[in-house]
This record gives sequence, structure tokens and C-alpha cells, in this order.
Amino acid sequence: MIKQLLTRIAVFSLFSVCVLFLSVTNTNASPVTISQTGSVVTATNGMLTITYDLSIGKGNLSAGSTSLIGNFYSDYGVSGSSTRISSYDSGTRTASWVAIGTDGYGSNGEKLTITNSLTAGSTIILNLTLYSDKPFALASMTVNKGTSQTLNFLEAIAAQNLDIGTGSDKRIYTTPYNNNYDFGVAPVNDFGNSENQVDRTSTTTTTWSAFDGTSFWVAAMFDNTNKQGFIAGAATTVNWKSYQYLHPATTANGALTGFSVFNSGGTQSGTSISSDLFFLGYYSDYRDGLVQFGNAYSVGQPKLAWSGGVPLGYNDYYTFYADPTVTAMNSMTDYFVAHLKSLGYTYMNLDCCYKGTSPATASDYQTYTNYVHSKGMKAGSYSAPFEIFDPLTNPVPGATSYTFQDLALKDSTGAAILSYLGKPIVDTTHPAAQPYLQNLLNTYYVNTGMDYIKLDFLDLAMYEGSHHDSTKNGMQAYRIGMQVIRDTLLAASQSIFIDESIAPLLPSGYAHGRRTGVDLTIPLQSNLYNGVEREAMNAAASWWTNGTLYVNDPDMAIPENISNGFSKFSGSYGRLNTTSDFLSGGQLLIGDNTPFISPDRINAFLNPDFVALPQQGTAARPESMTNFYHKLEHSPSPLYLTKENGDVIVGLSNWDMSNSATQTVTFSDLGLSPSTSYMVTELYSSTQLGSFAGSYGRTLLPGESVVLKISTTSSSLPAPPTNLALGQSVSASSIYGTGNEASKAIDGNISTRWSAANSPYNNQWLEIDFPAPKSVNRVVIREYGNGKQVFQIENYSLQYWNGTSYVSITNGFTITDFKTIDFQTVQTSKLRLVATTANFIPSIMEMEAYFINGNTGSVIDQDDSSAVTFSAYSDIRAGVQRMQTFKITQSSLPKIDMYLWLNYVSKVPEDNYYVDVVLLDTNYNPVSTLFTAALASNNIPGTPPTAYSIYPKLTGLDTTKNYGIVLRSPATIDDSSTNNKYGFAYSDSNPYANGFERLSTNGGSTWTTESSGNRDLMFTIYK
Repeated sequence: MIKQLLTRIAVFSLFSVCVLFLSVTNTNASPVTISQTGSVVTATNGMLTITYDLSIGKGNLSAGSTSLIGNFYSDYGVSGSSTRISSYDSGTRTASWVAIGTDGYGSNGEKLTITNSLTAGSTIILNLTLYSDKPFALASMTVNKGTSQTLNFLEAIAAQNLDIGTGSDKRIYTTPYNNNYDFGVAPVNDFGNSENQVDRTSTTTTTWSAFDGTSFWVAAMFDNTNKQGFIAGAATTVNWKSYQYLHPATTANGALTGFSVFNSGGTQSGTSISSDLFFLGYYSDYRDGLVQFGNAYSVGQPKLAWSGGVPLGYNDYYTFYADPTVTAMNSMTDYFVAHLKSLGYTYMNLDCCYKGTSPATASDYQTYTNYVHSKGMKAGSYSAPFEIFDPLTNPVPGATSYTFQDLALKDSTGAAILSYLGKPIVDTTHPAAQPYLQNLLNTYYVNTGMDYIKLDFLDLAMYEGSHHDSTKNGMQAYRIGMQVIRDTLLAASQSIFIDESIAPLLPSGYAHGRRTGVDLTIPLQSNLYNGVEREAMNAAASWWTNGTLYVNDPDMAIPENISNGFSKFSGSYGRLNTTSDFLSGGQLLIGDNTPFISPDRINAFLNPDFVALPQQGTAARPESMTNFYHKLEHSPSPLYLTKENGDVIVGLSNWDMSNSATQTVTFSDLGLSPSTSYMVTELYSSTQLGSFAGSYGRTLLPGESVVLKISTTSSSLPAPPTNLALGQSVSASSIYGTGNEASKAIDGNISTRWSAANSPYNNQWLEIDFPAPKSVNRVVIREYGNGKQVFQIENYSLQYWNGTSYVSITNGFTITDFKTIDFQTVQTSKLRLVATTANFIPSIMEMEAYFINGNTGSVIDQDDSSAVTFSAYSDIRAGVQRMQTFKITQSSLPKIDMYLWLNYVSKVPEDNYYVDVVLLDTNYNPVSTLFTAALASNNIPGTPPTAYSIYPKLTGLDTTKNYGIVLRSPATIDDSSTNNKYGFAYSDSNPYANGFERLSTNGGSTWTTESSGNRDLMFTIYK
């Protein structure tokens, strides 16, 4: 009979499975046997058993005597009709089976075919395949009819329940349509919320509402305690989009009340229409099941092979956004060559918006790759190939007999569909599409010698619409476009790493890499998750795709987010992001302004032990799941991976910014012996935590993240150092009131804090007094952020008492909740932190002091920043440059501070703010540039000028020579105004005796010394 569609449940329902507790591989594999007794057909491989009752058109999937679900059926939908035609409708049924032998899926396969010949005139053919050595079944369906019909829905397996056996913490795992959305986990009886999106157009509003039960590509039901679980997903995606439908249990840990796997998205027409292949498996550990699912998918569409290693390097987007100029990118390349290339960072990738000669031409890209290649590095770039940016009236490059109006995907009225970017979309089924895509890729990427390409907004090619080829739907159009792209890039003489972004998880096989989540800086619905945690939870949830389908791309690593100015990442968020990136097992592309990153943020990226983790290519899997996304719980922790030598790396992260959290790793859960003693070390601090058997636990501070190595090998690393500040005398410039005394900042308790008086905010200080001089070479400062990562200190100075006066160790810009300052050892009886400028009341939770054998860091050598009162001015533009000359006292220049600002009135400058270190001749004119860094205009603070720390890391300098620091912005328009220009701090009172300021008004061709040599810029030199 034909049933009327009444609800979404009925549309997609439902599936039942009975499965025995299974492992990934069956050590007692049994041959597949299929038999028929009366109307009941039985197929089994010793792990799974399928029974199908031909008298009613329904079946069961079971294992042994345990029946977990029953009465599954198949159905389909005809376009324009609200009814579903089902396998249990009136008709006759037969069964047949055939041996298919051994193939990529498994050994000794047998395929069972159920033919449902319906009275209504159509035939539903269900194919179910079992292998002797695999705990999964493959399913597909075909609909035949004597006359052509148009179908929009094929549901191979549907039932009114799904369960996984005994469990005390049953949950669902869902996959998003593309990486603009999020993986999720929820209890089986409380699915929570979702953005519930598929094709998002220019008029679509993304809302946070009740999850509609639709997962894409793959889903799971699992128990978070015993780990057993059921995996269902797309084994192929040739002709359709692939979905899984889930409906909640009525009680905690109960059976789902609806489950199905189905194809939809557009239509297919003909007398015989087939679904794609579906994967249905049950595992003792659902995590292993997801890995096997990924491997099974790669049978039908093999993973795109890559032998060039995991890409490590740089991407410019979060550094320069719209201003990655030639100078900025060439100087960044030079910096990576000097300081990171030897560690394996070799890719220098442009994202969107490369300026070149503005706008960038193919010749500009060629010039860029030539420069990068000349340095022994690899060049990468960016494309959004399916987005139409040109006017629709323009001819199509590569197919000039057509216009972009012809090429654009249309709706049913013939109007061009506009995507969420507000732009038309390439219809890949149009005759102009292939030559257009080939011309685009060859012109800007293949012929220019690019070694890496990021392909963005790929989901656009999968949009449903009125395609030029009306026989094609969104999935087929996507595959057409991606095949053109892949084949064009693979035909290049150079090896090009292909990376996908804003792309569906499946089909894979068209790219080497794929983004696991949305952009790192984009929160969920403004405030439900910040971008850092959102990135981490998606990377953790998709660990299994790394190595099975792709080389995962967790988005760029941003340890500090320099371009965000005062609102850059806190120490905790920077560390949390770093842990996630290193444990993702995939690409590691630093996206921060590297010459400006402070040592405590960049050190992990320079540590060979950390760098070796992504180079191994193994992603860390969650030890257990939280109910992230759907129920808004925090990202999973712990995460763990096993190194090739047997050591286990564990990441522990506390995403709660207000409360401490105790986390324990049980060694047996990591695949280790529960009775063996293991050495536990911590990678960030390079310390030995001790020998432990059975488990290791620790209490993490709010926002704290650590990376452990658990090994049978002994360690020579030191134990964690002692905090010398605990219990010492302490004083402060002022206190806010009772409960905020200075002593609260050295009591070892982060729930207490020192707060200065309500006014003034600037120049408040906190001082630790030791009873006798102590050796100190590290200070850790934890600023209060009110649990919201809102901090008040802008500029600060860390000082020590030399017996007669305070001496500045370092100056800086922002402290946040976790700041580690390493420096050359000093002997002192006092340490002082000065909040030189602050937005509001300075407040410090803890100030810690340490002495660590062998520890060192840069310290101030020459500093004029506190000598006199400085003024602020802003005229850096076009030909106007300013230079501070200086001398050095040793042959290296590890760090400088320049006090910079932006006089923003109505717009940002048209160019970056460049800082050069130059060698001068005897007349104090530049003769060579030794170092250049570029600072994007985004969020540079206004007055007072801010101490931007820059790390040239220059060596081999000549102490007899003169040097200069040049400030410039050559492409910023000269409109004879100081508004909307970059600025600096200066004094005409000669605060620096070993140099002076100079001015150029012609782009550095000639220089003039101002104010009779008494003018100096505000700056600091370190040694």
C-alpha cells in the first residue's frame, strides 16, 4: 500500500538493528551464509545477522540472540508527491544472493538482493552485502518502473527504533553539511539545538533552534562509557547527497524512536533509479568504527594520494587580512627562512586578497612564487572557484562566447541564485564551466608555480537549482566541478597540495586536505562558543577523517592574534588553540604575525617535540565525548595519540574560564597497561611530573591546557620549579579595598586577587619583597579577566631592584590571564610589576617568580620610554618616513619595542605599518635593510602609543656600526592630514644619548635630522 506522509518522522523513518558486541576486526571470522526458510531469508557472517520476511517487506539486523531493533523497510518519494512508496506496500517479494568474493571492503563477500514487486507498478530492489571479516553491512536500493518517473528521495533502510544494547551514557554523534557548521554530540533523549542548515542563500537566516535530527554523511549512536556504538553513513556519494535521520529516545539511555539512511537533494529521472551505497556497522568502540567508516568510503572513492608530508608553514589571512602586500609577504618569507624553515615550516601561503600590483595579476603571483622558491620554500595561494565575482555581462575567460550570466546557476524562474556571499554561483554543468575553471587554475596557480592551493566556498557547487544540464542535481554538479579542478591541478608539472574549505565532508578524493571547522575567529551565533573552542571541538570530533579521507586542516594556528590589537587572544586561549592545533594531526600553518609573537606564545612552535606531532600525521582522538555543540558543553578533553615509538601524547584542556577542573587519564583507556609504571612529562614546561601506574590526574586552572607524554622511557627533565613568591612580603601602590590586598596576588589561589584603587588606573604597581636576594629568571603573571577574558592592563613594565634603584627587565603590551616572561638571571630582593597604562582598575590574581637552571631570555639593554614625557604624532604615509638611529652593545638584536598608534578618525590607512631595521653609513643614511615586519591596520590602538614588541632575532651585528629603525607606510595616501595615519611617540628632550630621530619626505631617498638631534622616538632595545 501507499502511505501518506504526515510528519518528518514518517518521511525519513526509520531503522532497526540487532547487533552483537563487536570489535573492528573479527579474529574468529566466519564465512557468510545466506539461506531461506519459508518466507524468511537469513544472512549472517557470525557478527551480523540479517533476517528479512518476504511476506511483509520488512527485515531485522541482529547478532546472535540479541535483537536490538527490527522491522526495517525501504521507501522512495516521487517529485511533486507527498506520499512515500514502501517495500511493505502490497506486492510480491523474492530473494536471491550471489558471492562477490574479496574486494576492497572485505573478504568473501555475499550480496543478498530483495526484490519487492509492488502492486502499484514499481519494483524496489534492496541490496545488502556482508563480508566474512567485517562488522558492517553495505546497503543500496534501486527503483524500477516501466515508465519514467522523477524521484527526489531514496531511503534504503528505515525503522522506528535504533539501539546499541546495554549502556549507561548513550549519545548521538552528528556530522554537519559542510565545515561552515559543526559536529555535535547529545544524549539520545535530548538532542538539543542546531543551526540546521543545508544550502544557505543570500536571504537565509541562520538560527539556533531545536535540532531536526538530520545528520549528513555519517552519524553514530554510541555509549560514552563502554564505547560500543553503531555507525551509519554514506559508503559512496556518486549521485545524491547522503543523510541520516535520528529521532530521540523517550527516556535516558533508551532506544531511538526513529532512524534512517537516505539519499535526497535534487532529483533523478528514468525507468531505473538507484541510491548510493550506505554503510551500517556496529563496534565495541565506536571510535574505531568511525575510522573503519572512513577507510570504507575510500574504497569507492580513494583518498587522494599525497607523498609530500604534512604541510607546515604560514598563511597570511589573520595577519594581514586585506593587505598582504609584496613587501609584507616577502619579509615574512625571509623571517620563516631564518627562524622556522629548519624545523620543517616550508609553505608560505597567500590567502585571499593578495595586493601584488593591486589588484594582483598572474604575473604578480609568478613573481611571488619565484621569490619564495628562491628561498627554498613552497608557495601557496587561494581561490573561490565556484563564486562569480565578475559582472554577469562580462565574457567568461576561457569561454568568451559565453557571459557569466550564461554560466550562473539559475532558480526555477531563470534568475541567478545568489549565495550567502551575495554573489552568483558557477553552474558546473554548463559548457563554459570546464574551460573557465581550467583557465582560472592554470593562469593563477599551475602556470605560476604554486605548490599549495586553498579552495574556498566549495559548497556552492552543490547547491540545488535549475542546472544547465537538467539531468544533474547538486551532488553530480559538485563532482563535475571538483573533478575538473582536481585533474587540472594534478596535471601540473609541480606537485600541488589541494586543500578544501567550506566544503562537504563527502565526497572526498578531490583534495588532499580539508578544513575540519569554520574559521578560527568566527563564534557560534555570536556568543555560544568563541571561535577558538569551536575550532577545537570540530578538530576533536573529526580526528578519524585524518588519514582516512584527508590530511585534516584545523585552520591556522593563532597563538596570539596580533592583528586584533588590545583584544588579542589571552594566554589561555592562545595555549588552548596551540594544543588543539598540534594534536589535530594535520596541517600546521601559523596564521599569526610571527615577528610580533611573544616567546611564551611561539616557543611551542619552535620546539621539535611539538613540531614532530603533526609531522607524524596522526590525529588525537577523544578519550570520551562531551555533549558539545548540540548541548553547548565544552570541547572534549582529554585527547590522545600514540607515537610511532609507543609513547602516548595526551592533551588536557580546561575550557572553563572561571573554574578549575580535575581531569584524570586512565592508562588502560589509552591502550596502555594498567599495571605498568609510566614516566609522565609535560611538553610546554619541559618538566618531569613523575612515575605513575594506572592513571594520572591533575587539577587544571581555568583555561589551562597541558600536553603530557606518557612513556616507559625515563626522563632527565627537571621537576616543576618552586614558586619563589609564595608567602613572601608584598606591597602595592594602592588597593581597592578589603579582600583585594596585595597579599592576595601571591597566595597561590587564583580565586583571590589584588586590585588597585579605583583611580588613577595608570602607573599602579605590585611589588614582591624577598627576605634576601634571590636568583630569578622567570615571572608568571595571571591577570584577572572576570571570567570573560576582559583585561584592563595595556602597557606594563617588569622591574627588579638592583640594590639602589629599580631596573626594567622588559616592557610589553597586554598581560591577560597567563603571561610567562623569561629573562637572563637577576639577583634581586624585589620584583615589581608596573601597569603603566590601563583601561580600568588593574587586578592581578597571581604573580609568580621562579629560578630555572639554564633558563634565559632577552632583557632591556637601552630604553628611553620612561626617561621623559613623550608626545604623540601621526604622519607616517606615502613618502613620509621616520627613523630612530641607535647603537648596539652586543652583536645580536633579539627584540625591540616601538611605541606605535593609529590616529583613526574615519578609516584605516591604505597600507600596512612597516618597521625596518637598517644598517646605516657614517652619515646615518640607510645602506641595507636587515629586517622588515609589517603590522596590519586592524585594531592598532590609539593614544597613548602602545609598546609593540618586535622580534628581529638578528645576529652577527657590528657594535662599531650605527643602525636605524624605520617607520613607513608607502601606499597610505598623502592627503596632507595626520588623521587616519599611523603614529609614534617622540620627545625633543634628547632622552636617548646614542642616537636621534630622522625624517624622510621622499620615501627614504634622503634624510634630515630634526630638532638639532634632540628628538628621539620612544623605543626600547633588548639584548
